[in-house]
Amino acid sequence: MAEQARTAPVRLRRVIAAAGIGNFVEWFDFSLYGFLAPVLAAQFFPNSDPAASLLATFAVFGLAFFVRPLGALYFGRMGDRVGRRTTLSVIVLLMSGSTAVIGLLPTYAAIGVGAPLLLLLMRLLQGFSAGGEFTGASVLIVEYAPPHRRGLYMSALSISTFAASALGVMITAALTSGVGVEAMQAWGWRALFLLSLPLGLVGLYLRLKVEETPEFKRLEHAADVEQAPLAEALRTQRKPIATLFVLIMINSVAFYVLGTYWPTFLSQHAGMARTEALWSSAAAYGVLIATAPLHGYLADRFGRKPMMVYATVGFAVVAIPGFLLSAQGGFWTAFLGQALFALMAGAMSPVNSLITAELFPPHVRYSSGAIGQNLAYLVFGGTAPYVCTFLIAATGSGLSPAIYIAAIAVVSALGAIFMLRETKPAEAPSGDRVVEGAS
Repeated sequence: MAEQARTAPVRLRRVIAAAGIGNFVEWFDFSLYGFLAPVLAAQFFPNSDPAASLLATFAVFGLAFFVRPLGALYFGRMGDRVGRRTTLSVIVLLMSGSTAVIGLLPTYAAIGVGAPLLLLLMRLLQGFSAGGEFTGASVLIVEYAPPHRRGLYMSALSISTFAASALGVMITAALTSGVGVEAMQAWGWRALFLLSLPLGLVGLYLRLKVEETPEFKRLEHAADVEQAPLAEALRTQRKPIATLFVLIMINSVAFYVLGTYWPTFLSQHAGMARTEALWSSAAAYGVLIATAPLHGYLADRFGRKPMMVYATVGFAVVAIPGFLLSAQGGFWTAFLGQALFALMAGAMSPVNSLITAELFPPHVRYSSGAIGQNLAYLVFGGTAPYVCTFLIAATGSGLSPAIYIAAIAVVSALGAIFMLRETKPAEAPSGDRVVEGAS
């Protein structure tokens, strides 16, 4: 890892920017669908039953996660065989292109049932590309950053994710406020999806300017690139993949509830205006962004395992109070409820990214991390908005999503306590170099 330790600061900043901007594009594009769910429900499904249309919209959202494991298999294999840089460049182009096409689709009123089918096809392409993005960006940073400061640098990746969702919700709120609900229904939603194309081109440019990671170049130089990384990962990494799955469970639910479902909950069950609900969510993302560097530093200082235990146990504790506060309906109580969630999510995000890469050896790192992460997102992340909507409809209780989230948090907390080994690289006695004990 000597080459990694000597990475020049300018070069490292370029790597962080390339990973961050590509990840920003991915999650801006992917989250827009959730923020615009009520608008899309009216545009792409029969509007005779608004609740059924919204459920159908969230069902399409969830179906995209069924292809994420396929994207994980494809791009994970590509990343371990061809390289991290090329793979991430392909991913950002596919995501931005499929998202832009959503902005050009005809509506249900124009072509009937063909409209939701085309929407589903584009969502599947989004899901396929997302299957390789976050793991690849995490691997890129882990393989470039100094091991003793990986957490701090990884927080930049978390910030890019939070900022993408924050920008998405702020633009949606600002445009809705500026042009009105009718204009948003008519054309505003299209403009937001079309923004993804120029953003994707910027991400592609930055990623093509970055060299391959020192770790992958070392594998190439030693002729140690794994030619069948998927088979090798499934043969040798089953236990750490299972560990990652259990840890990512609460992460996947938390982020898609906070970023995709919560504005809908506030507007439909807490009596808030749609724009006010969106601004409350944007403010919650400000908490995530402000605290991310601190949480990355703490992961470097105290280790990955203590931070995971803190975050997962914290989620189990704050889930119900967070929903109780938000259900009161005022802006500040809604924000405070979301802020409780955001504090735990912010503690978890950089640690999850580190663990996704550090749990696995370099020759199968991309494949193994992508499999574990995306299986969890398939089962828990993509279904989160639908499950929350269904639970409230079935039980009549606005707290039912919180109970569901708390139960998942308990499972992840048990995984953090009993399954996770510490992956933080051990410091040498001199204190100025590190030993790669985890990777």
